[in-house]
Amino acid sequence: MTFLHITSHDSFRFNSDSVYSYDNNIFALKWRHFFSSRFFSALSINSSSYNYNISSQNIPAEAFVLSHKVNSTSFKADFNWFLGRNEINFGLDLTKYEILPGSYLPKGDSSLIVQNTIEKERAWEGGLYIDDKFLLTDFLSVNVGMRMSAYYALGPQSVMIYNPEYSKSTSTITDTLNFKAGEVIRKYGGLEPRVSLNFRISDKNSFKINYNRTRQYIHLLSNSTSIAPTDTWKLCDYYLKPEIGDQIAVGFYELLFKNNFEASAELYYKSIRNMLDFKGGTNLIMNDNIEKDIINMKGKAYGLELVLKKTEGKIRYSIGYTYSRTFVKSIGTFSDEIINSGKWFPANFDKPNDLVVTFNYLFSRRISFSSSYTYSTGRPITYPIATYDISDKLLVTYSDRNEYRIPDYSRLDVSLKVSGNLKSHRIAHPNWTFSVYNLLGRENVYSIYFKNQGEFVNGYKLSVFGRAIPSVTFSFDF
Repeated sequence: MTFLHITSHDSFRFNSDSVYSYDNNIFALKWRHFFSSRFFSALSINSSSYNYNISSQNIPAEAFVLSHKVNSTSFKADFNWFLGRNEINFGLDLTKYEILPGSYLPKGDSSLIVQNTIEKERAWEGGLYIDDKFLLTDFLSVNVGMRMSAYYALGPQSVMIYNPEYSKSTSTITDTLNFKAGEVIRKYGGLEPRVSLNFRISDKNSFKINYNRTRQYIHLLSNSTSIAPTDTWKLCDYYLKPEIGDQIAVGFYELLFKNNFEASAELYYKSIRNMLDFKGGTNLIMNDNIEKDIINMKGKAYGLELVLKKTEGKIRYSIGYTYSRTFVKSIGTFSDEIINSGKWFPANFDKPNDLVVTFNYLFSRRISFSSSYTYSTGRPITYPIATYDISDKLLVTYSDRNEYRIPDYSRLDVSLKVSGNLKSHRIAHPNWTFSVYNLLGRENVYSIYFKNQGEFVNGYKLSVFGRAIPSVTFSFDF
């Protein structure tokens, strides 16, 4: 039996006023049982809790705490059965979700902030799966599987009904549906097939092709122009459908130079349905009826991944480069649901170039040095491109959605690990790790935001970790 508990807390300030804090708590319990040498199972229970808070108390009368929470608890039962040239895996999983979309509370006795809390979202997700990996020949293996997933959005919750002849807005609400605790608001589900063919050309190289379909019942809502890291999670509900992705990939893998090097190249293409974006000017924070500001999108992604690794010897390194693109397109009916005239445009997480280089040098069994360099294209962002002064009011015109990008990201990290006595009879082996994060002190831009200041709109670059950060870690290996 294995037990794991991870807890973390992070906080930082952008200025002397606002404080941004994040908390993670993860519990995991896993139990393995061997029915025989060819048939065994693994049962696991996991609980995860994530929340972030934004607080301000510089002005006591306006002091507040803004919170967002995501909790999930899951159970999984996996079974493995070896039958000669077949390896059969089957099992089930069940997950309970609970999300607090937002709470806005006064901080301190002097605060005059009016308390506001959005209704919690609750849901259950379950799945059954089976797959079979078998050898057709000595050079061809096949993996075929199927998963059936089901999702239930549950009350209590109030759902607004809108006039279907108009775009969803506060003025087009026609009715309200009130669901009781535990009552099913909406259910989704379907089959998720997968198939993979692996051709072993020789002892040193192979070729692989695979296809899979996935469903995702939880969405991430992100505003690329926000100063703060205030991404919010949203469950599928009465209006929001699950994302459905169909991906096909091909890859080539080879061992080089007496098997000391591993090289691989993979191509992939993915089509996605039911992606989400939001209307222009939408405020994602403390939005009671987010469905009226959500736009249905479809997406596509494709890319090439190249990896070279040296895995033997005192000097080891890896070079990984990925060229990938992700585009989305609005498919709404009404004019306010059309983005960029209905054309394809880069998604918020589209980063065409990504390079990761790692280097490790083993001085001895007890002392090792490692470094890692990361480079990636800056993510897309929407810029203001013009201003108008009408009746002493400054109006701003923005570019097409995600037409520009923040500066590219680049970072170098280094570390030195010193291990204690490595005698095998010891119960625990201590380790010291001395590391420097962002050794070159590069001020990578986290976000670019804009402020109306008088007759101008000024832009500002924000860097969260703009300097080298040393650290010392002491740990034990059991």
